[in-house]
Amino acid sequence: MKTRWMEHEDASNKDIRDEILRMLLMLKSGESICPSDAARSFGAKWREMMPAVREVAVDLVRDGMIEVTQQGQVVDIEERNIETIKGPIRLRLAKKQAEID
Repeated sequence: MKTRWMEHEDASNKDIRDEILRMLLMLKSGESICPSDAARSFGAKWREMMPAVREVAVDLVRDGMIEVTQQGQVVDIEERNIETIKGPIRLRLAKKQAEID
């Protein structure tokens, strides 16, 4: 598998954040990725990366950059711990809300 990262490099949270955003910015509006897609870009040890990817995803949600979805519905990460969610989740860029005065 070809990756953007060297197998021996340890990815920082900034590396993971940059990779998630890079992947999402390449998609059409409303499209999403699986957290494992981001983890796989770091190489064969992608499963070990999953907790860090989830942690960074939560930070990105709190920063208003992305949304976590499950079955097409936005998951409120303040109500549900992302680590305990059963079933697949997806990451997508946050939809910008137009302010109405």
